[in-house]
Amino acid sequence: MSVLQAIVSCHSREEYSNAIRSTWLPSVPEGLDVRFFRGRGAIREPLTDEVWLDCRDDYEGLPNKVQEIVRWAYDHDYEYVAKVDDDVVVKPKEWLNGFRRCDFTGCRESACKPNEIQTPYGFFYVLNRNTMKLVIDEPLPSHGNDEAWVSTALYKKGIFLNPDHRYFLHRGGRPKPEFRSLRAPKRESPLVITPSPDAFAWCVYLNWAGFHQTPREELMKEYYYLYERYAK
Repeated sequence: MSVLQAIVSCHSREEYSNAIRSTWLPSVPEGLDVRFFRGRGAIREPLTDEVWLDCRDDYEGLPNKVQEIVRWAYDHDYEYVAKVDDDVVVKPKEWLNGFRRCDFTGCRESACKPNEIQTPYGFFYVLNRNTMKLVIDEPLPSHGNDEAWVSTALYKKGIFLNPDHRYFLHRGGRPKPEFRSLRAPKRESPLVITPSPDAFAWCVYLNWAGFHQTPREELMKEYYYLYERYAK
């Protein structure tokens, strides 16, 4: 079985890729490939673990980048591709041995009614070859929400999210702002504030100063804290 963790990166976030390389990347087991994917705008040649794609490299262009990542994974004969944000800490061996081999897997906190579109948090979700092909063939949306675009495309084919609680959205110890990001799903269940003991992926999601306004040094500090506490 060939499995790819595709780290969604961009040319302005070099330190995030380097944080992964200095923490959990050296513990990736045989059978799992990890590559960093970026779009247009490179000023250097890619490293051996990097892939430059002919796609947008900005935040609003995420569906375009995800589609090209999935196309690359499909063309390279991977059976599964995980879309992973570059601010996620992973226990790679535990993930490889424990991820659900389904059409579409990811994390959501709120319950969905039967037959509703089930959108995961976008920091980590997994597709198999069946759903890869559907994403490749789907027209790009007018918005930048890749997880909503992917889940809607699969919903139209009768494919729903297989939820997995082991992917954790870490919000830190400070209260978040009163407003809710448009990218965040509506929540009908209580906010989960601690990961389950069997978690194998943790995303840094700190909106202490507003959505995407928390200083980068604070985000990096929290990233290393998560690695030391849960994944080292």
